[in-house]
Amino acid sequence: MQLIYNSRYQGYKSALKDLQAQIEKVFKKISIWPSIKSRVKSFKSYYRKKITKAKNTGFPEQGCTIPDMLGIRIVCPFLEDIKEIEMVLGREFQILDYEQKGSSSFREFGYESTHLIIKVPPKIIKKHNLEEDLICEVQIRTILQDAWAEVEHELVYKAEFSPFDEPLKRKLAALNANLTLSDIIFQEIRNYQRQLHLELKKRRGTFFEEVRKLSSIQPNGRVYRAAEGESSSDDKNTEAKESHFKAAASESKTIDDLLLEALYAHNSHKITQAIEIYTYILSLKPGEQLQPIIYIHRGMAYFSQSRYSLAMEDFSEALSLNPENDKALYYRGVMYSIIQDYPKALADLNRCINLNPSWADPLLSRAQVYFHLGDNPKALTDCEEALSLEPGLEQLISFRNFIRSEMEL
Repeated sequence: MQLIYNSRYQGYKSALKDLQAQIEKVFKKISIWPSIKSRVKSFKSYYRKKITKAKNTGFPEQGCTIPDMLGIRIVCPFLEDIKEIEMVLGREFQILDYEQKGSSSFREFGYESTHLIIKVPPKIIKKHNLEEDLICEVQIRTILQDAWAEVEHELVYKAEFSPFDEPLKRKLAALNANLTLSDIIFQEIRNYQRQLHLELKKRRGTFFEEVRKLSSIQPNGRVYRAAEGESSSDDKNTEAKESHFKAAASESKTIDDLLLEALYAHNSHKITQAIEIYTYILSLKPGEQLQPIIYIHRGMAYFSQSRYSLAMEDFSEALSLNPENDKALYYRGVMYSIIQDYPKALADLNRCINLNPSWADPLLSRAQVYFHLGDNPKALTDCEEALSLEPGLEQLISFRNFIRSEMEL
């Protein structure tokens, strides 16, 4: 048996290396970056498993197939990654068997893990002159599942020992439960972060569109500005006259819940309700890192209502808490530009661009400030720089062409 094992070992090792490389290549295409390890089963483990399987099945040792002779372990951060990896492998390889360990029966100190048996691709088998029915076991786990599996393997499986001491069994079960709960909580946090990021992205995108609309070039070369109190919202009438936000009903909610609720309201054009929730969050005295974010978003809400003085106060408050906040500098620079305080607008936009030179919107706003100050060459330079960052932005192209025509007069 060992002679057969030795004669095939190098071929198995090379085939496994190619198989792992193929999996990594597929993951790279869709931007999945799990940790991947592989191994050919040692002869000692191989022989022990052959003997055990022969005893259990009654078949001779030579007739017992070992499904995990080749093994690949894929370790990912979150529970949702497991399903995505399963789908990717299902599209790329022939899946012969699927097992989700720990899902059907709960052992007091067992672990959860997804196991797939895949057929090694014919191309790899032919390359290394191996048996046509060669298979590989792929284990997919989260980082915490993998940590528990490693510990359990040392304490229980390798030692062939199941603890009978009740306090020890309870400790192992509690550890397993804690790790499982931690996986679930990590996934919930990831889901919240994704939703929050999506709502923040929507909010900023809407704000930038409002700024661009307010700053659009008119036929006479003027830049349109809405007056204080003139609504700049596209959907002014969608907001209810009375807000349904009640602070008392929100006492049990976390600040994270409230922020997401405020962003939902803001993105649904329920601006008054959003402002009330932002104000309520600030009354709870959130941490120093969160306060500037809340002030910025409340300032954007005031901006949507063309309440520029209140928006200016909030952006300034955010900057007093974090002077290097490029977004607050940009927003306040826009406010100064709207009220035609061009020197202060230029100062804020300069600082913003120094902090974040790859952002096109501040360059466009500064170009417009230079235009109002009569410095068309600098306005044109900023337009060209902004267009190198966002080549297809129509407003930039129109403004650049307008500046060029002004310079040719």
